[in-house]
Amino acid sequence: MPADQREEFKRILETRMSELDHALAVAEREAREGEDKHADLADQAASEYERQSLVHKAATARQMLKNLTQALERMQQGTFGECIECGGDIELKRLKAIPWARYCVRCQEERERGLKLAPCSTGG
Repeated sequence: MPADQREEFKRILETRMSELDHALAVAEREAREGEDKHADLADQAASEYERQSLVHKAATARQMLKNLTQALERMQQGTFGECIECGGDIELKRLKAIPWARYCVRCQEERERGLKLAPCSTGG
């Protein structure tokens, strides 16, 4: 992958990480603020539902941050854009859509089906 293209992906990943850091901080703050006790059972239920929603949102953001961090680590190691399953290239179109992708389309589809596969004959 050309250096300018790699730098563009790095910028995209870092920007996304910054956005997620902010969203995570907001969700965690709102979850803490939502811990107020309500006398009314309906208010308590609504508050708990909202708190659980925020906890889920925070967990999702943490997982995405992990994926983005791993993508940046692969970039530093020189393996960004390589499928971690078959070693072939991840298609540029896929990386543009999902810059943190770890698998080529074929390997991702096979993983989603729960199948173990032999190395790609097409290289990805």
